Amino acid sequence: MPKRIHYIDIAKGIGILLVVLGHNDLNAYHPMLHRFIYAFHMPLFFFLSGIFFNPERPFKTLVKKRFEGLIKPLIFIILFIYGVFFFFGKMSLVTAGSRLLKSLYMTGPYLNWGQLWFLPVLFLINIYAYFFYKFTKPISKNWVRWAILLITPWIGTLPLPYTWTFDVEILGKSLSFYGLPASLDLVLLGGFYFILAREISRHVPEDFFTSKITFLSSAAILFGMVLTLDIPVDMAIRLYSSPILNTIEAIAGIIFTLSLSRQIELNLPKLGNLFSYFGSLTMSIFIFHLPIQEMVNGKLVPHIGQNDLTVLIAFVSGVLLPIFIHKLFIAPNPNVGAWFGMGSAPHKESSS
Repeated sequence: MPKRIHYIDIAKGIGILLVVLGHNDLNAYHPMLHRFIYAFHMPLFFFLSGIFFNPERPFKTLVKKRFEGLIKPLIFIILFIYGVFFFFGKMSLVTAGSRLLKSLYMTGPYLNWGQLWFLPVLFLINIYAYFFYKFTKPISKNWVRWAILLITPWIGTLPLPYTWTFDVEILGKSLSFYGLPASLDLVLLGGFYFILAREISRHVPEDFFTSKITFLSSAAILFGMVLTLDIPVDMAIRLYSSPILNTIEAIAGIIFTLSLSRQIELNLPKLGNLFSYFGSLTMSIFIFHLPIQEMVNGKLVPHIGQNDLTVLIAFVSGVLLPIFIHKLFIAPNPNVGAWFGMGSAPHKESSS
C-alpha cells in the first residue's frame, strides 16, 4: 500500500469518534449501541496503528519514534494533571507525588484519565511486532507464519482472567493489582490485530474494501453477532468472553469500518474529508475527550437531567473541545507540540 491512503484516514476518524462515544454514558441508555462499539473499536485502533509498521526499521529508530509519539504524551499529561492539582490546591504535594508514582504502573485504574492505558501498551506492541518479524522472517512457508499469528490471540487471552485483578503480598501486606504493568498482559492480543493489519495491507488487494459484497457481508456478520450473541468485550478490564467469537466479531468490525470508509471516500468526499480531519487529530481527541465529557456531563445533569441530550452535548464537546485545545495550545507551540509527537522543539543557538 502507498504511504498515504485516504480511506485509512477516514477510518481513523470514524474510530476516534467511536472511542469518544463509547466513553460517554451511552451504556445506560443504549446498551446495544455500546455493545456494538466495544465489539471492535479497540481492535480497530490496534489494527490501524499497525498498517504502516515497518519491521525493517532499525530497532533504536523504532523505539525512539514510538517513545516520542506515545510515551512522551503520556508523561506530559500525567505531569500536567498532578501539577495542576497541586498548583490549585486540589492535592497536597505528598498526595500528588503518591498518585504520580502509582500512575507509573500505567493501567487504567492507576491513571487519572483511564483511557491513557492504550498508549504504553501500543508502545510495547510495536516492540513485540519488531521481534515477531525478526524471528519469523527465516520461515519460508507463509502458512507457518500465519499459523503462528492466528494462535497468538488465543494464547493472549489465557492469562486475562488472572491478571484483572490479582493479589501480591509484599512485606506482609497484601496488595491488589489491576493488569500487568503497562498492560503487558494485552500485548499478544493487541499485537495480533497490529500485525494482522500489516499482513492484510501486503496481501489483500485494495479492491477488496471497495467491493460492496465485502461491505454488506462484513456488516451482516458484525450486526448479526452483536444482536444475537452475548459475548461482551472490554479490553481495558480484560473482558474477552470468547476468544474465537470475539476475534471474528472484531475482524468483521474492522473490515466493515474499512469498507465503509472506502464507500465514503468514493461517494461522499466531503464527509470523507471531515472524518479524515478528525483522524488527523486522533491523539489530541483521544487524550482530552474523557475528562471533557465528564466535566460537561457533570455541569449539565443538575440542570437538564441525565438523558440523550446530555449524552449528545457531552459527545460533541468531547470531540470539538480537544480540537480547540490542539489548535490553540499544542500546534502553535513547538515546545508543547514536541511532547505530543509533533517533532522536536527548536533548539536555541548558542550566543557564544
